[in-house]
Amino acid sequence: MNSKFLLLIYLLLFLSIYSSRILKEENQEEENEETCDNETCETQKEARTEFSKIRKENMPHSQVLLPIRRIGTSNMEIGVGPCGGVEKKSANTLTTKGSSINFIWEVLVPENSGNCTVKISNGRQDIESFKLLKPVDTEVNSDGSFKCGREKGFEHREFILPENYECDGCTLQWKWSTSYGEVYSCSDIIINGGQLSKCMGKCLNGGSCFNGECLCLKGYTGEFCEDEEGQSSLTWLWIILGLLGLGAAGYGIYYFRDKIKDCFKNSQSWIISSNKKVKHDFTEDQKEDDIVDTNRFESNSRYP
Repeated sequence: MNSKFLLLIYLLLFLSIYSSRILKEENQEEENEETCDNETCETQKEARTEFSKIRKENMPHSQVLLPIRRIGTSNMEIGVGPCGGVEKKSANTLTTKGSSINFIWEVLVPENSGNCTVKISNGRQDIESFKLLKPVDTEVNSDGSFKCGREKGFEHREFILPENYECDGCTLQWKWSTSYGEVYSCSDIIINGGQLSKCMGKCLNGGSCFNGECLCLKGYTGEFCEDEEGQSSLTWLWIILGLLGLGAAGYGIYYFRDKIKDCFKNSQSWIISSNKKVKHDFTEDQKEDDIVDTNRFESNSRYP
C-alpha cells in the first residue's frame, strides 16, 4: 500500500515538473518573438521563404499542352482531384467518337518513380464518372498506369476514344503519381457524332449533353436540367391537385345530371333568395317580351 502511494506521488511530481518546463519554453518563445527586432525578424522570414522556394523548385513539375487544359490549372497542386481544384470550363477541343487523340505534356522537374493515367468522363465531375483509357502501343501496369515524367522534356501518348461517348463537354483527366502525391490536369472536349444536335448547348445549370440527353448535376432535373428537384416535385403536386379538382367537378356534374337536364329542358333556374329556393319560369318572361314586341310593331305600322 505504501509503495503504491509513493509511486503515485512520484508520478504527480513528474507531471508537474514536465508541465512547468513546457510552460517555460512557451514563455521563452513568446519573449523571443517580442524582443525580435525588425532586422532579425526579416532575416528569419527570408530564410523561411527561401526554404519554401527551394522545396517548391525540387517538387515534381509538369504541364499538359494538348488537349488544351483548363485555364487556371496549377501543375504543382498535390492531391487535389479530380481536376486540380479548377471548375469545369467550356470545351475548346473538337474530335469525333472512336477517334484517336494525343496527349502532350512537358516535364520541367522530373520524378524518378512517376506514373501517369488518363481517364475520360461523360461530363460529370464526380470521381466515379471517370473511366480509364489505355495508351496505344505502350506497356501499362496492372492498374492501367504507365511510366511518365521521369526525364525532363516533352512526352506524348496516343489514346482511342470510346465508341459510345458523344458529348459537348466530356472531360479528359491526366494524373501524374509522384512520391509527393498526385498531380491532376483536365481538358474539356467535344466528341461529335450524330446525336449532339438533340441537346448540344441546351443543357442548363451546369448540365452536359451526352449521347443525345442532358446529364444534370445533383439538385437539378428535367429534359434540359431546367428544374430544381424541389420545384419539380412541387409542379407535380399542383398537377395532381388540378386533376383531383377536375375529377370532383366531373363527379358533381354526374351526380346532379338529372336536375341539370330538367333545368335546360324547362328553361328553369333556381335562384337563391333570402335563404329560400324560388322557382323561376323563363317561359312566361318570353311570352311577355313577345307581346311587347307585337304592340311596338302595330304602333309603328300606323305611322308609315
